[in-house]
Amino acid sequence: MGSATSQARAGIDEALRAQPQAGLDDARELFRASRAIERSSQVLASLGDPVSTPDARAALAHRVLGQLGAPARSIVAHLARQRWSDADDILSAIDAAGIRVAVRAAGDADVAGEIASFQRIVAADAELELALGGLRGSADGKARLVEQLLAGKASEPAAVILDHLVRAPRGRRIGAMLRAAATEVAAAAGRSLATVTTAREIPAPQLDRLRAGLERQYGRTLQLQQIVDPAVLGGLRVSIGDDIIDGTVRSKFTDLRLQLG
Repeated sequence: MGSATSQARAGIDEALRAQPQAGLDDARELFRASRAIERSSQVLASLGDPVSTPDARAALAHRVLGQLGAPARSIVAHLARQRWSDADDILSAIDAAGIRVAVRAAGDADVAGEIASFQRIVAADAELELALGGLRGSADGKARLVEQLLAGKASEPAAVILDHLVRAPRGRRIGAMLRAAATEVAAAAGRSLATVTTAREIPAPQLDRLRAGLERQYGRTLQLQQIVDPAVLGGLRVSIGDDIIDGTVRSKFTDLRLQLG
């Protein structure tokens, strides 16, 4: 991510503060706007054109998204005023805004946990992973499959976010998309995402103690995402941002092989 984009992403919070009434329907519209802009290379290039003035880019956003409600249209126009290192970065910013609006409408629902749970289901089923992340199949078909899988098992905000992800993969693998979305959701709720990988599922009380210890160590609120991977054999691996604490048996075997080699 370029420096211009890093600075421009600060505009997401500013855009959302200007639209405090934005709700779940507006999140849906932001996701629709992202997909519509992606389909038009000319519009995308114009919205990210550093030579064009911020006012001109904002006016274009209002013009091409005239069918959307005022909150979503205003958020996209605000983002169009920012300077982006790459035109595609504005799509990521619109997606991030949509996720944050959805989380804001989620109330007490654990959206990050729901997305993490869905990620574990997909990772454990190769056929499902291919059906959702493969090149074959229509976007509508993948969205219907997600709807069937989530029926009665996830909050509406989580369903809205997952629907968008499978409709707009943009060359990303399904696992990477879900991890990135869980990170964004956690950030929207004022938390950092900690991914805990173990050979067997950790009981909830033990997981709570682990989270409390990590929060004391890192000095911030954490959202724990648990991944069960029998290949690690034993122990656990914790990933928080760029930090990795690897205490797995598999890692120790790897270290031993390196020493013997």
